[in-house]
This record gives sequence, structure tokens and C-alpha cells, in this order.
Amino acid sequence: MIENIRKYTGLMVVVLVLLFVGLVFLDGGISKAFNGKPVMEVGDQSISEKEFNRQRALMQLPSVLPTAIEIPENSRLLAKHYLGETFLEGPIPKTPSFIVQIMAEYLQPSLAEPERFITNRINIQKGGIEFGVTPSNDEVENFVETVLFTDTNGNFDQEAYTNFTKSRLSNIGGIPGFNNYIRDLLTAQNLSKVLGGGISTEKDTERELFDIQKQEISGSKITLESGVYEGRVKPTEEEIRAYYEENMQNYNSDELRKITYVSIEPDWDKALEKSKEAKAKADAEEAERLKKAEEAKKKAEEAARKANEATNTAEEPKPAEETAEPQAETITPKETPPNESGVGAEKSTETETSNSPANDGAQGDPGESGEPAPTPAPSNATDRILESKATQDDPALGEIGKDLNEALKDSLSNEKSLNPLEPTPAPIKPVTEETPATPKTAKEELNGAEKQEAVEALSSSIEEFYQKLADNEGEDFEAIAKDSNYEIKKSEFFSKADPPKELSAVIDSLQIGKISDAAFELPENGDSDEKLSDPYRTSDGWFLIRLDEVEDSLPLAYEAAKVQVTVDLKKKLARKQMVKEANALYAELTKKIKAGKSFADAAKELDKEVTEVTELAEGQTFNFGQRSQKLPDPPEFVATQYTNPGEISPIYFSPSEEEATEAQIIFVEKRELAKKAEFETDFGKLYESTTNSIRFVALSNWLYDRYETSGVISPKREGQQ
Repeated sequence: MIENIRKYTGLMVVVLVLLFVGLVFLDGGISKAFNGKPVMEVGDQSISEKEFNRQRALMQLPSVLPTAIEIPENSRLLAKHYLGETFLEGPIPKTPSFIVQIMAEYLQPSLAEPERFITNRINIQKGGIEFGVTPSNDEVENFVETVLFTDTNGNFDQEAYTNFTKSRLSNIGGIPGFNNYIRDLLTAQNLSKVLGGGISTEKDTERELFDIQKQEISGSKITLESGVYEGRVKPTEEEIRAYYEENMQNYNSDELRKITYVSIEPDWDKALEKSKEAKAKADAEEAERLKKAEEAKKKAEEAARKANEATNTAEEPKPAEETAEPQAETITPKETPPNESGVGAEKSTETETSNSPANDGAQGDPGESGEPAPTPAPSNATDRILESKATQDDPALGEIGKDLNEALKDSLSNEKSLNPLEPTPAPIKPVTEETPATPKTAKEELNGAEKQEAVEALSSSIEEFYQKLADNEGEDFEAIAKDSNYEIKKSEFFSKADPPKELSAVIDSLQIGKISDAAFELPENGDSDEKLSDPYRTSDGWFLIRLDEVEDSLPLAYEAAKVQVTVDLKKKLARKQMVKEANALYAELTKKIKAGKSFADAAKELDKEVTEVTELAEGQTFNFGQRSQKLPDPPEFVATQYTNPGEISPIYFSPSEEEATEAQIIFVEKRELAKKAEFETDFGKLYESTTNSIRFVALSNWLYDRYETSGVISPKREGQQ
């Protein structure tokens, strides 16, 4: 046998060479041969279906990164190196998930375009090599450990990283695939600085715009509201029908969808038991720590006492040879002058040393002879009122005083006593038993962090379940769920605007919204795996849904749509009437002011109410530690920020002239720059933010141009030939 192989060695080499050439040149290269038939091409690179699905899964990566804690200060410094200073100023918590979402904006403009995401990655990699800005392996690992997986103290969280890599990276190429993705994100940030480095705005122009934004404006305004006009317009039946026929496409029934899903919640009882055990353990450790601290304190005090005793014994003083006799204290009595009544000093002293304040007169004054005044007999307060000459004779009281006296006399003659010491008892209220409070469930007893930990603990099991479904191309959903001990649930038809309560939970870390909204993201027509959603995490657990049926939205008949058509037509006519009157009013006011009248007088002549507006300014900014949130600018400020004092600003229609519900005509009396302590700092941040925006636009345009010249052959969509 060996001899035969040796005999035909040359022939075998030739065959292998021909096979290799065939693989490379006949079907597009080795990658096609080993990765399967390509579904997409970017220039000379072919993307197999397996690689395409892996890249599409990578687009979801930002949403599954840690979201529980904000990165500490040292992590922010490294992130700031790539993202710039202003990324710290946004209102969203600076979590690893948030940071990667910002960085991924360059790569994935839309989750619905995986082919653009893949092409952008390829061009970013080429650009990094071309401009020499590709980060090294050490830079990538440092970013992962310092920013994405760090604890609150800024140390690498090995446990969190290990759990993440085990449960989240199976379908994106493992740790190498994850690191390459992060490398591309960092490369994109570096490229943006290179491509946008030579582009900037005029600083003086930027300063003028900034000053306009920081001014305060005062004046007066007239406001018109479209709701006032709706009661004045009365469209005819013919007008309503004509409006319906003109806008028939806007009046349709809601699209309805029916789904099958699994809802996976933690075992809350076990989670509560675990929490209690952890707290009990922590309490026991704290008690033990306090006990040891107390024992150490006592030992220290005992040692100090013994040391003190030894010191006192060694330094005890010897008794003096002679002890001085104590000197008696000499008290020199002062001479007491005789009192006014001629009583001597002796009697006066006796009187001063006696303690009898209780026997003083009515006001604490002595009697005429120096004896205490006699204590008057107790008297009812009403007696004093009745006997008061001021009460009886005061003309200011008049008939009221007399009526009061008569009423008091009658009350005194009643058998019932009005003695305040014996008040009439209040009626006894019936005793009602309080309804006992409903005991909290285990889920309600857990705090937010404990609930999140319990939900996150299910991530590996839900990922395993999802992988089984993916491997089976979405088929046998019910059977696989049953094997995984998950309960299958089915919904009735529901609309996006009116979902079932059990599907109203909000999805974490995604902009989709509620679980029910995710059902409307799935394609109506497609293979089984395409009708299957990703696992979605909520605050209470995990969802995974499959789209079953769709009832399409259908045009509504005139009678079914008439009520809504009438409402819409009345709003349209009211807006039209309000805009017409606002323009006419503006022209009249401007004319009268030019003639020398004040805005208030001109408005009064036109029978319009004027309200004062003061200190109009941009939306307020609230700071929350490292974060800040700026409210939108008030409409009055937006309308007047470019208007000179003494003039009327252009009419401000809110939200727009076509859809206006309100019109404001504002006369500007005064405007001035409101400089604050942080004025220059805020300008610096604005300028940097503008620079970062320019960089983003520069790189986005570069990627767009590269995409157009990359010869992209996108995967075929459903229905394409």
C-alpha cells in the first residue's frame, strides 16, 4: 500500500493543486468554500450566511452590556479620551451600555440595515490601517477592563466579565469577536478626529449665537388658541364627506397581531430567601465586628487603668510634717437699714428670711399694714362678665352686649352646670375595626437592585433557550419551551395602541418600548426564525415572542369614520381661522406702534387682552452629580430671541403654522445678557460639543461615500428575485 502511494505521489500533488486552484478561483476564494455560499458581498469580500447572522447579532451588543452602575471617575477619564468632554454632560447615566451605544452610532445608523453595519466595519478597519489609528490589543483590553467591566471602585470586575463572556458571546464569535467589535468602535472615534480635525466653526460666530441663547427678555404678549375657534366653525355634511374622500387613506382600522410567547420570571420566594440570608449574614458579621471592637475597647481601657494605677502608686506624695489648722471663715454681716414702717433691723432680717410668697395678695402685693392681702373666694368667669360695668355700659357692644348678658344669665339658671371643671362629655364614636393591610408578596419585598440581580441571574438560561430555537431555525417553539420547563402563553389579537396588560412591560436598554411594541417590529411574512424575537429583559423578567397572525389595517367606511373626520375637519378650519386672524392682528398692531402708540394701548383698541412676560430665558438646566438635564426652551423665548427692543417678534405658531394650536404675538420691551459664574465654562462646553458634532458628520459622510464605492451587493429581501 505504501509503495503504491509512493508510486503515485506526483499525481496526488497535481490533484491537490488543481483542487486548491478550483476553490480559490472558481467560486470566489477559500472563504466561500469553507464558510458556505455567500449572501452578501463588499468589494472583493464575501459574507456567508453564518457570518452575516453573527454580524447582525453584534448590532444588539450595546443593549446587553452592563447597565446597573455608572462608571467611576478613572473610567470616565479614559472614555472621555475617545468621546470628548461633553459626553459627560448628558442626562443619561454613564453606564457601559450607554457608552458603547454612543460609540456605535458611527457603525449602525439603523438596526434594519445590517449590510450597512457590516460594510462600515470593513471600511473602518481599512481606514484605521490607512491613517494609522487602529488601537493595539493592549488598548482594547484596557478599555474593556477599565470602562466596560469595572466595579464602583474602578477595579476590573473579573466575575462580571466572566459571566458576560460565558452567556453573551456565543453567537458573535466569542471573546475575539467581542474584542474586534470594541476595536472597531475605538478606531471609528480616532478616525473622526483625523477626518474632522481640519473643520471648525468661527469662534466669534459661535460666541454670538451663545450670547443670544443666554439673554433674558421682558415684554408683553397676546395669545390666540385654536380651541376657541373650534366652537365657532360648523362644517356641513357635504364638507365632512368631501374631507373624508380627500383624506380617506388616513382613516383605517388598527392593525392587529396575535403572538405566542414565554414570560420568564425569577422564583421570587427564593430570591427573597437569598436576600434575607445575605442580610442576616451581613448583620451577623457586623454584630461580630462590633463585639470584637467593644472587646478591644474594654481591653484597651483596662490596660490604661492598670497603667494609670501603677503610675499613681509610684508617684504618691509623702505626708507633710506640719498640717496647717484650717482658718474659720469670717462673715461680716451688713447693716440693714430700717424699713419705712420703722421696724428695726432685727425684724427686717426676720421678714426677709421668711419664705411666704404663697400668702401674698391678689397680685403678690402686701396689704396696707404690710400683711398679705386676703385671697378672694373662687369666682366663675361668667360672674365677672355679668358684673362687669364695662360689659353692661359699653356703648360699643350695644345690643350685642345686652343679649350676651341675658344669654349668660339664662345659662346660669339652667340645671346643668357650666362649671369648666365639669365639662359635658363628648359623644362616644363607634369603634370600627381597621382593615388589616394586605401582606406584601416576596417580589414586593425586594428592592430594585435585588430584583435586577434576580432577573439577571436568568440570563444564561434564557440565552440557552434562545440558542436552541436559533439552532432549530425557529421551528418547534412550543416543544422546545416545554423541554425547558417554560410555560407557553398565547395572546388574542391586539393593536399597538391598546396592548394587553401582561404585554405592557417596558424593555430595558432598548428604544423599542413595550413588549407589545416588539411584536410589531417582527416581519409579517418570513421564515420561522425571522418571526421570532430576541430575548427581551424587563424589570420583572424575560420575554421571548413569536408572531403568529396579522390582521391588516383596512380602510374605514364613511359612517364608521364620520366622528373622527368631523373632529379633524373642525380642528383644521379652526386652525385656518386662527392663523388668518393672527396675521391680521399682527399687521394692525405693527401699524399702530409705528404711529406712536404703546403695545398695551394698541391691543386695547383691538379688544385683545395683554399679559406681561418677564425674564424670558432658555430652558433651565438641572445638575445631578456628574449628570445634567436641560429643559426645552420656552416658546416665548424662541419667538423673541432675535427681536430688537421696541419691536413685535414674528408670530410664533405652536407647534407649527400648519398644525398650530396656539399663536403668540409678543412685544419685546427689554433684553439683556444674563452672565452667570459658569458663563465661560458653558461656552467652552458648547464649542467642544459643536466640534464633536462636526467630527461625527465628517466621519458619517466619509463612511457614506465609502459605502457607495465599495460595490456592496446586499442580501436579497423577501420577495426579491
